[in-house]
Amino acid sequence: MSPTPLSDTLQLEALKQPSEREARPQATVVVVQGSEADLGAHARVFRRTVIGRDPAAELSLNDPGASKQHACIEVVEHTDGEVSYHLHDLGSTNGTEVNGKKVAGAFPLRDSDKISIAGTVLRFVLADEIDAAFHAQVDAMLSTDDLTGLLAYRRFEAALEDALKIAQAKNTPLTLLVLDLDGLKAINDAHGHATGASTIGQVGRLLAGVLGNRGIASRFGGDEFVAFLPGLAREEARQVAESIRERVAAAEFTRENVTVRCTVSIGVASFPERAQDAKKLFDAADRALYRAKARGKNQVSS
Repeated sequence: MSPTPLSDTLQLEALKQPSEREARPQATVVVVQGSEADLGAHARVFRRTVIGRDPAAELSLNDPGASKQHACIEVVEHTDGEVSYHLHDLGSTNGTEVNGKKVAGAFPLRDSDKISIAGTVLRFVLADEIDAAFHAQVDAMLSTDDLTGLLAYRRFEAALEDALKIAQAKNTPLTLLVLDLDGLKAINDAHGHATGASTIGQVGRLLAGVLGNRGIASRFGGDEFVAFLPGLAREEARQVAESIRERVAAAEFTRENVTVRCTVSIGVASFPERAQDAKKLFDAADRALYRAKARGKNQVSS
């Protein structure tokens, strides 16, 4: 069977009846073993799905043993309407295996195949829409904070540990930010806890927007946040923290025609300058946060 060009594939797909398209199983790759930060993470397989440590990869892993772009799954449409899925190793350092066999060239995947990438095991699944939606819902429940959309704190802790291992192995910096909203109590007292919760959620989304692909953030406690910035030393990270502080101070947060404003205080601590492990790094950033609060709030301290 010879593959069809992509333009012809799209035309064939468009001509099919909805029921025919929906009946085709959906290919998904799911993390079933490895870092706690990755368990349950999944990606739907469309055309070319890259797996690796690259934050821009379709399935981004925290595994220190994975290469930035470790492997990919390519979808091949055939003239008879059949679809096949081929796994390619992308020149990774540690290689890729399927069911214990080393991948070389285009390796055809079958339902329930187990893909090994360093210390991570993924399952390739052909599922219907209900099963695919189930995987997405479970992943969201495990990995996402409902209020802010940020990474759940348990997942964040595991991701930080993995990022520190990479920083230690490559002798590169990593900086932790600990953030606390200023004035949330006044918002709660004046407008109610629902407005306060909405403000926390909007600040979390603003934080994610400022960080982009430079770091990962989470919420812990009520109105406290934490973020790590791999590859950034203290002064570079301070600039990011200042951007966050300025954006929060300039923003207006609205819920049901009530608009409020708040500020944020931020503590900064860097590996390896201030600490060698996650707990000591957090403690150092937390102490810096208290100094920012003591100096009048709406400040960045390191």
